Amino acid sequence: RRHRSIILVLVALIAAVVIARQVQAPTSPSQSDGPIAAGPGLVLDVLDGDTARIRMAGYEGSVRIVGIERPIEHPGKPAGCFGYEAAAAAKVWLQGRVVDVVPAREQRDHFGRLLARVVPRDGPIASRDLARVLALSGLARELPMAPNL
Repeated sequence: RRHRSIILVLVALIAAVVIARQVQAPTSPSQSDGPIAAGPGLVLDVLDGDTARIRMAGYEGSVRIVGIERPIEHPGKPAGCFGYEAAAAAKVWLQGRVVDVVPAREQRDHFGRLLARVVPRDGPIASRDLARVLALSGLARELPMAPNL
C-alpha cells in the first residue's frame, strides 16, 4: 500500500512537470520589434545623455531620445565636451520619473533602440521635451534627422 502511494505521488509529480512545460509563462514587456504606441513610461535607468531604459505598456528597453546629439562617452576615453554633464543632467531630470514617450515616425535605430521624444510629467523640467531642454542648455546639439524631424 505504501509502495502504491509513492508511485501515485511520483506519477502526479511527473504529470505536473510535463503540463507545466507545455504551458507558456506569461510574457513580460520586452524589446518588441513591432510598433510602439505613445504613452506613459517609467524611467528605470539613464544610460547617458540621450538614452534611457524605460518600461511602458508593451515595451521595456532602451529609448534613444530623438532630435539631439550629445557628446559621446567611451569607456577608457575622455567624454566629449559636456558629455558627463549631459548624462548627469538627464539622470537628475528623468531617473525614476514617469515620462510621456512619443515614438518617432521611424521607431528604431540601427541598434534596435526605440526612437522617441521624452517629456517628464514632474520634476525640474516637467512638461518640457528633454531633447529641447538639453539643446537649449548647451548640453547637446539639435540633430534633426529625416523622417524624425
